[in-house]
Order: sequence, then C-alpha cells, then structure tokens
Amino acid sequence: MSPEYQEYYQQLLAAFHSHEDAKPAEMEMIEACFKSSLDQWRKVCKLVKANGFKDDDEEIRFFREVKPAFAAFIEYYTYRYHALLFTPVNDRVEMTRFWRWEEKKMQRFFDNNREFCRYIREGATHRDAEYFLRASGRPPKKSFSGDLIHDLDAELISPKDPLVTIMKAYELYEKFIETKLLNHLEA
Repeated sequence: MSPEYQEYYQQLLAAFHSHEDAKPAEMEMIEACFKSSLDQWRKVCKLVKANGFKDDDEEIRFFREVKPAFAAFIEYYTYRYHALLFTPVNDRVEMTRFWRWEEKKMQRFFDNNREFCRYIREGATHRDAEYFLRASGRPPKKSFSGDLIHDLDAELISPKDPLVTIMKAYELYEKFIETKLLNHLEA
C-alpha cells in the first residue's frame, strides 16, 4: 500500500482502538467505527479522484488491495450492526441459531464465488486486468448484494472489487461470530 493510503489506514486502525478503548456501549462503538471507516474511505476517494492512477498496475493494486482494505470495514460494521439489532438476547437456542444462520450466509457467499475466492486467496494474478481495471471492457455490474454504501461513485468501482470487499468483510465477521459462539457456549 502506498504511503498516503497507508497513513489513512493507520489513522483508521487508531480510530478503532480509541473507540474500543473508550468502552462505550456496543452500539455506540459500532456506529463510531462505521463512521470512522466512511470518513477514511472518503479521504481515499478524494485522493484517487484528484490524482488518478499512474498506470494499470497502480489501478489494479488499488482495486485489489487498497479499496477492499478500507471498504471491508464499512461492510463488517454493517454486519455487526445488523447482528446487534437482530440477535435474540434471552433465548440461548435462538441465539445459537442466529449465529449459525449468519455462518451459513457467509458460506453461501464463499460457495457461490468459490473460483474467485480461490483466485484471491492463492494470490493468482493472471486475470487481474479483467477483474480490477475499470476499462476491462465491461461496465461495473450492480452489486450482487444490493448497493454497497462505499460504492456510490461509479468511477471507483472495478468489475470484481466488490467481491474482494465482501470476502474480506466476511473474514472479519467470521472471527467475530466465532468469538460470540465461544462466549455463548462458555456462559
């Protein structure tokens, strides 16, 4: 990640730590982290819009690595917010059922996008131009899961970066679910 993006990313991580260290209610912490994610993403967007990309490699790196690094947190905190609103609180069986349902939802995503997820996880690059250049011959499709809040600017969407973002967000969410289930089983 280039230095300017790295600086914004470090600021984002520092904001998360300060929100978590403040020990607010979970809802307040999620909202603060979500807002910090959006704020830093907007800074990145402004930088990209002002400077563009020097070449195809820089554009590919942006859509394959940089954008998902920021946007995944936006999606992750959206998932956390959803879970906070809909997790049954006083029924252990329903709570476990809820978290298992969330796991199945993630698994469906990974199953439906198996080839692409393998491509990313294995570090393949042979299709990067097709997947991560905006001018790869196809206009970006609407997101498969509805419009993503970070993808409101069509100039900052490549054909496959939304998939990388969701993939990374689900990896974060999966760890969160594992912690919730572990805490639930120990209680």
